[in-house]
Amino acid sequence: MDSFTRRSFVKSLGASVGLGSIASAAEGQTRVSAPDVPAPGTAPDPKGLRFRQVHLDFHTSPLITDVAVDFDAPAFVQTIKDAHVNSVNIFAKCHHGMAYYPSKIGPVHPGLKIDLLGEMIAACHKADILTPVYITVMWDQYAAEQHSDWRVLDKNGEVDGAAPLEAGWKRVCTNTPYLDYINAQAEEVARNYEVDGFWFDIVHYPADGCYCHYCMLEREKLGLDSSKLDHRTQHAAMVIERTMDRLDATVRQHRPHATMFFNGQVRVGMRPYLKHYTQIEVESLPGGGWGYTHFAVMSRYVRNFGMEYLGMDGRFHRTWGDFGSLRNQAALDYECFRMLAQAGKCSIGDQMHPRGRLEAAVYNRIGNTYKSVEEKEPWCIGAQAVTEIGVLSTSKTTLAGLVATSDAGAINILTELHYQFDVLDRDSDFSRYKVLILPDSHRFDQGLLRQVRSYLAGGGKLILSHESGLDVEGKQFVMEEMGVEYLGPSPYQGDYGDYFEVQDGSNEDIDPMVHFTYVPGSMVKAGAQSTVLARIWKAYFDRTYEHFSSHHQTPFDQLTDQAAVVERGSILYISFPIFEAYADNAYRIHKLLVRNCLRRFLPQPLIKAEIPSTAEATVTEQNGKRIVHLLNYPAVRRTRDLDIIEEAAPLANAKIALRTAKAPSRVYLAPQRQSLKFEVNDGYTQVVVPSVQGHQMVVFEI
Repeated sequence: MDSFTRRSFVKSLGASVGLGSIASAAEGQTRVSAPDVPAPGTAPDPKGLRFRQVHLDFHTSPLITDVAVDFDAPAFVQTIKDAHVNSVNIFAKCHHGMAYYPSKIGPVHPGLKIDLLGEMIAACHKADILTPVYITVMWDQYAAEQHSDWRVLDKNGEVDGAAPLEAGWKRVCTNTPYLDYINAQAEEVARNYEVDGFWFDIVHYPADGCYCHYCMLEREKLGLDSSKLDHRTQHAAMVIERTMDRLDATVRQHRPHATMFFNGQVRVGMRPYLKHYTQIEVESLPGGGWGYTHFAVMSRYVRNFGMEYLGMDGRFHRTWGDFGSLRNQAALDYECFRMLAQAGKCSIGDQMHPRGRLEAAVYNRIGNTYKSVEEKEPWCIGAQAVTEIGVLSTSKTTLAGLVATSDAGAINILTELHYQFDVLDRDSDFSRYKVLILPDSHRFDQGLLRQVRSYLAGGGKLILSHESGLDVEGKQFVMEEMGVEYLGPSPYQGDYGDYFEVQDGSNEDIDPMVHFTYVPGSMVKAGAQSTVLARIWKAYFDRTYEHFSSHHQTPFDQLTDQAAVVERGSILYISFPIFEAYADNAYRIHKLLVRNCLRRFLPQPLIKAEIPSTAEATVTEQNGKRIVHLLNYPAVRRTRDLDIIEEAAPLANAKIALRTAKAPSRVYLAPQRQSLKFEVNDGYTQVVVPSVQGHQMVVFEI
């Protein structure tokens, strides 16, 4: 098959499973109404979501001829068991559009001679290893090449994805007959295999929507204007909902208790789709473009939905398909232990070699991490995060994997200060939190105004910054309770900023000098009943081509009567986008200013920890126990775009104080079960943790 080119493959495969046969096979499937089937997303999984999962990618080109020739089911299972893995996502269909079982709907990989899916399921089930099945949805290279009319198009009529002379995937649209095709494939797997769940991947449109013939025509019929982004976004959401509903209902006819997950919509704003999910899985490979902040944000968001979730890491140095690489052991440890600390479970991504043999070194590394996870599970089963601060997300994207800049800044500040917090959306219950933070850009419509006033009436404390609190048009603040008058945007725009000086009452640990904001803010004037905690200084002049001084911002000149930080009653306002500024600059003074503001509203935080800012401290609760997780794995920027964790940074004699309603009966280290001496003072239980080797749990039995 040396002369077997991509073109001849498509031509030969198309002859046996071409346009007509795909359509007829798909259309031959019927959607059966089954009222006795549980509603989507509500079916219980009798075996539960496991803590130690591997997501086993197998995107294998049809040009590779020796697929699974080395696959040995007993050896496959033994490798997994030795690595302490108890759940494996296995492939029914990959991004190349190839099936790994004897499909009668779509093309079977031409280099495969066995029922790989069936053999994996049978062998894993004998060893009590769960096998959710992976099916790609909107990346299907075969379907895209066979049916150009199924492809997602951009506004210029170009294909979304790889160009004709580029390697890479092309996206197909589920608002075409392709949905019948993928639905038939899902039904075929559900009907013929004892699968434990379904894992549908790439269920999302590009941010600009789709301009294919089917989408353009349907929007016209619905009275939507294809020239408007909000109309395209609305339509894309309708198609995604239709896709999920179709696949979910079809699968549940045959596997009512299967787990169900759709990848591509795990983002702030995913609530409308939750009825189709049995669990949330946060794909977040720090080396693959997500970075370390993404999981920090999303874990604190999805854990509030009342369903189990897990984080998904990768064993690769960088990202998916990074063959010939390994994640540093300390990095893999941290990334999984952090999932436990955020009340989640663990998944590690791998990709099996085309010949079907697992890499021993990879599973030795995974096993090292998962052995420790298994030891820690007794203190993580059913654990819930304990928090007291809510951060209302500023995210507006429809794309998973992205983090809003202000969200990143807020999360980094609060994590480094060791506060316990959640990330919220507009449908979250604000009343659960002692302090609510609205970072930088939350302009108020009537709905948000009612929510916030109700929250304040219940005794909550509110921190806003920059444009948060303005009306939708950005002309004035809508709550007179803020005690601030809006004068307009800062005159220093572009890459410029303002100067501020902190006053007595919020200046603890802040060097007594005039500081820079790094980002332009808002001009405001404090009301008569307000307390000014910081004031704005003006520069000699803005920095332009006409007038500038020195290398960067022009020095400050005069103190103004404008406020930088204002407090009135239960509301505290910061005039510049301090969270965006911290995300982009990490200026410590900004973090200390936020800390000092929080101390005015939260003088007795849930936990006080004398540990470095690189260390993390989180609190979970389980059956009358409070568990403090301490982690210290500093990441170092060693490339232009990659943060590296190569080793843990041990901590010695870490002092922590947990606010407790009464004295605990016992405090001990887990999983070591080593008791610790403790003291109770002023409502806090104080302990000294003798050593933290990367990750340590401290259990308070109350």
